[in-house]
Amino acid sequence: MLVFLCAYASEAQVLKHDTVTVRFYQSVSTISPALKENARALDSIVDIVSLYAQDPRFRMEVRGWASPEGASLFNSSLSLDRAEAILDYVERKTGVRPRASSLTVSGMGIDWKGLEESMMRDGNIPYADEALRIIRDVPVWQTENGVLVGSRKKSLMDLRGGEVFEHLMYNHFSPLRRAEIILTYIPEPALVQVGDLRQDVPVPVPEMHPTVLPEHIPIHRLALKTNLLTDALLMPSLEVEWLIRKNWSLAAHGNVAWWSRDSEHRYYQLAAIYPEARWWFKTKGPWHGHYLGIFAGGTWYDLENGGRGYKGEGGFVGLSYGYMFPVSRSLSFEVGIGAGYLYTEYEEYLPVPYMGGTHYVYQQTSRMNYLGPLKLKFSFVWRLWDADWNRHNRLARKGGEI
Repeated sequence: MLVFLCAYASEAQVLKHDTVTVRFYQSVSTISPALKENARALDSIVDIVSLYAQDPRFRMEVRGWASPEGASLFNSSLSLDRAEAILDYVERKTGVRPRASSLTVSGMGIDWKGLEESMMRDGNIPYADEALRIIRDVPVWQTENGVLVGSRKKSLMDLRGGEVFEHLMYNHFSPLRRAEIILTYIPEPALVQVGDLRQDVPVPVPEMHPTVLPEHIPIHRLALKTNLLTDALLMPSLEVEWLIRKNWSLAAHGNVAWWSRDSEHRYYQLAAIYPEARWWFKTKGPWHGHYLGIFAGGTWYDLENGGRGYKGEGGFVGLSYGYMFPVSRSLSFEVGIGAGYLYTEYEEYLPVPYMGGTHYVYQQTSRMNYLGPLKLKFSFVWRLWDADWNRHNRLARKGGEI
């Protein structure tokens, strides 16, 4: 009996299964074609999607990964952002988007398995056996009675005073910062002919990788700041900022200078308080990058330098821009400017000697509308309260991967 196989020819070349990798710089989800072999990989993805995107037999899975530095919640978000960045890039280049039923986009979080495999190929890792035992045996999250008490990442960072983690960071983390694009084309059924009988036989479909979403552990992070510029002007400042989401934070500012020398009729009394909402962009990690903000508040003052005095209050609203950068595991510096509108109403007075003392004689009430710069800052920042680490293991300066 003669048996032979006849396969249908598809309209385009049949792609059965292919995986393409795109690399990312640390802490970012922006695609960089110049990095490694990204340009070639991106071109191949664009070519394939252009041909197959609307074909019901085409499947596309995009999985984002991150390296272990930084807070785990942000790494989970970062890995998903990297996967979505690939999809956005392809859509911009091709003008088409794969059908929803054939598309899977996943954020895989930290690639512990990839790190383990990379370590197995390196014979120069200090205390490699201890590090591998942590990766294999220590849970990602360690809890007692529902309270987070440790993590795999913390144990790895603490190993031998951080010597092992530093070696891994500089020699093994880079390949983990990536997105994998799995492209599958399910061919049409083959025709099997047995004698005069022909029938369709489905071709086995390549196995697709399951989608695994990492567990999100809530992390609340706080920063305390003081503006060194106003501090130098003897107007101490305090700012509290709360990172409520990856790209959003809320802050409350306060400044006060309440100095007086009655004998010389000198008053330097000034206070201001205002909240601010910020949107962070082009970030390299939590508290590391640019932001735009909107603020509004009030001020009170009494200013006199031995002559005419001004006492009043006002309100203001404005926009701000700033940039924050880390200098250690828990310390940063921030530079920023703000401009907007200020309205103030104040009383003018004169100090007048009277019967061995001084009376302050009212002169007039004035009002002022001002549009222009409202604040300038160079702040010292203390970052604290990170649920992933204890107080002695804050987010590493180079680990702000989000």
